[in-house]
Amino acid sequence: MPELPEVETIVRGLRDPLLGKRVVGARLRRKTLYRRGSLPLRRLIARTVVSVDRVGKNAVLRFEPTAVLLINLGMTGQLELWEAGAQSMGNPKHFHARVRFAGGTELRYFDARRFGHFYVAEACDLEQDLNIGPDPFIATPTHLRRVLYGRTAPIKSLLLDQRVLSGIGNIYADETLFLARIDPRTDGGEVLPNARRVLSSARTILNRAIDHGGSTLRDYRKHDGSKGGFQVHHAVYGREGEGCIRCGRAIHKIMLGGRGTHFCPRCQK
Repeated sequence: MPELPEVETIVRGLRDPLLGKRVVGARLRRKTLYRRGSLPLRRLIARTVVSVDRVGKNAVLRFEPTAVLLINLGMTGQLELWEAGAQSMGNPKHFHARVRFAGGTELRYFDARRFGHFYVAEACDLEQDLNIGPDPFIATPTHLRRVLYGRTAPIKSLLLDQRVLSGIGNIYADETLFLARIDPRTDGGEVLPNARRVLSSARTILNRAIDHGGSTLRDYRKHDGSKGGFQVHHAVYGREGEGCIRCGRAIHKIMLGGRGTHFCPRCQK
């Protein structure tokens, strides 16, 4: 958390308010939140936002003159769009960064566990330089078959590898494999004949989650502080012991690659 749907929801909420805004101040309180190789946040001062997008699980702001800011929310990161005179919604103990814009708008970053990171660059190819794979909306079945070929790691673990496919985390890997009817323990190489089905299932699940504003289980909030609603539509994630929505058999939970993994032992072969 947050995964692709949550970051996409945040990005869509930030896009219109920030486009065309000029940075007048920027500060990151904890240097440990910089990704290795990052320039300091203050390098964005006097630059104007020209796009607000998403790359995998990352929010990406691009500026003119040329610069880019990538924000990864880790497990508990939150971005808040603050307007002058408003009360901040984030916990002040977890307040770590702000980017101030002309007119009084601020983008604020809160993170209880501090697993997120910032990356500032003058110009770069983010996907190549940071080794980020294509997300399921961009990836082709050919790409997925190529990166899965000969792999013996479980398909669930490979879907979590941001170099294979970006944007998918624990929740949506479980939901994708349930929809695709694939056991999460299956060797990646054995999934090649079903690569198209995996991608189609991932796109379906991610689109549904985006439509509901993402899944709020604990910390995730939209830019305005409101919660997502997709958690009530999970088919397997977080439903250990409950009946499968297809066959009624109890949902199992196992540990796979150190991650809790939910699946239906009857429907997912």
